[in-house]
Amino acid sequence: GACTDVGQACHDPDHSAAVLRDWTCTCPLPSVGVATAQAAVCMIDECEEESANCTSCEKGACSSVGQTCNDPDTSAAKLRDWTCTCPPPSVGEATAQAAVCTIDECTETSTDCTTCAKGTCSNEGQAC
Repeated sequence: GACTDVGQACHDPDHSAAVLRDWTCTCPLPSVGVATAQAAVCMIDECEEESANCTSCEKGACSSVGQTCNDPDTSAAKLRDWTCTCPPPSVGEATAQAAVCTIDECTETSTDCTTCAKGTCSNEGQAC
């Protein structure tokens, strides 16, 4: 059927001949999505999903090290595309894993960087 052919569950809430095309397709967990009389569009935000059913999900890989997770395409057909991004002033990004964060303390001028030179060397005529 339209649902089972794409791995979705089919449910017909009213089996009477008087009510037709009321059947729904429901996406398998951990994805979400329901549609009436057609296959559903299944979505999953791999940064937000925490269930054990989601083997492709972030599950704290970014947040546990202070990084931000972003899932650029939440369609269930596009998995393991989430990225971890380093917090400013550091830079770095990685796909489906924690990023390696780096910072150049000589060139970074952000007020977020409390260990940066911010002109200390050049003000004294020195190179950093």
